[in-house]
Amino acid sequence: MTYQEPHSEADATGETPPRRKFHPRSWAIAGAASVILVGGLAFTKYTQVMAAIAYGQSFPEPAEAVMVARAETVSRAPLTTSIGELQAVDRVDLRIERSGVITKLSFKSGDLVKRGQVLLQVDTSEERADLTAAEVEAQRARTDAEREAELLARGAAAAAVAEQAEALAASADARVAALRAAIDRKTIRAPFTGRVGITDLQPGQYVSEGDLVATLVGTQSGMYVDFTLPQDAVAALDRKKPVRALIAGETFDARIVATEPSIDAASRSLGYRAVIENYKGALPAGSLVTVEADAGALRDTVVVPRTAVLRSPYGSTVFALQEKDGETRAKALLVELGPALGSDQVIVNSGLDAGTVIAADGVFKLRDGGLVRPITEAEKAKAVAAKSAAKPAAEDKK
Repeated sequence: MTYQEPHSEADATGETPPRRKFHPRSWAIAGAASVILVGGLAFTKYTQVMAAIAYGQSFPEPAEAVMVARAETVSRAPLTTSIGELQAVDRVDLRIERSGVITKLSFKSGDLVKRGQVLLQVDTSEERADLTAAEVEAQRARTDAEREAELLARGAAAAAVAEQAEALAASADARVAALRAAIDRKTIRAPFTGRVGITDLQPGQYVSEGDLVATLVGTQSGMYVDFTLPQDAVAALDRKKPVRALIAGETFDARIVATEPSIDAASRSLGYRAVIENYKGALPAGSLVTVEADAGALRDTVVVPRTAVLRSPYGSTVFALQEKDGETRAKALLVELGPALGSDQVIVNSGLDAGTVIAADGVFKLRDGGLVRPITEAEKAKAVAAKSAAKPAAEDKK
């Protein structure tokens, strides 16, 4: 007989134990205790948060120090801009005129050469031999012509014979001139004083007609600016006024000296050439530059410092400074910008009135409604000087 353990108390003892019963009062006590515990925790957290807020409010609101400026009004004509290209006043590509072997190369890449200086000589031994023979023949023909002319003067020769001798002498002289010209065509000379570019030619190298020797750029101080303007700006442009070329952060006045005779059919623009007198810029010929031209009558425009504009994907913002209750606060104004006015200012087409007090720099740290502490140029200079003086002192301590 196999023994099996009982599955419950009733199986083991033979009796079913009584069930426990919870009184409603116990439930009420447990619920009340839970409410008191949660309420206590909430009250404790609330008091902690309020204490933190009060602690934070006990500190004064930080004020951002910024320079102050006013939106100014300037009278200027509507501005049109274009991309121009610098061109040297004197510039030429020196090329081979007659094929042959180089026998002389009297310059190096980047050399300064003078007008008339021989730069390259192609082999002319054959032409010089022919020239020697031609000069002998021309001398003999000239002697015969002079003798026949003398005989004709004394009546001892016919006029036809004298004329034929003169024709032969002239033909021989022409042959000599042609050979000398052929030799000159194999001699490359500098047409003006300037600086040559880079070349890879070497003596003994064979060159063909049209091969580039080097580029020669004159040393004149002037520089051309070639640019185009759209058709609608052509009529309003005053050619008597100079245009402005913005080159590597500098602005140069350029005088218009030439205009294309007709508008380009593809771009609907007209080409111009202006000259910058006494150019001392850093960019060489061939560089692309920005050209500004006045197109229209004078009108008032609002300008602000370039450092006063905060640019973002949402647009351009200028912070106006407003006085209220003895405090200065920033107000963000979305503005529509026009072209730059030199390197320090920018035109504001809309969104800002002339005379408005604005933050001139440090706008990246401002926010709408934020407290601002305006500073003057003297205060800024004093702070910079103090910072500069403190830096060496700290280094000495190290």
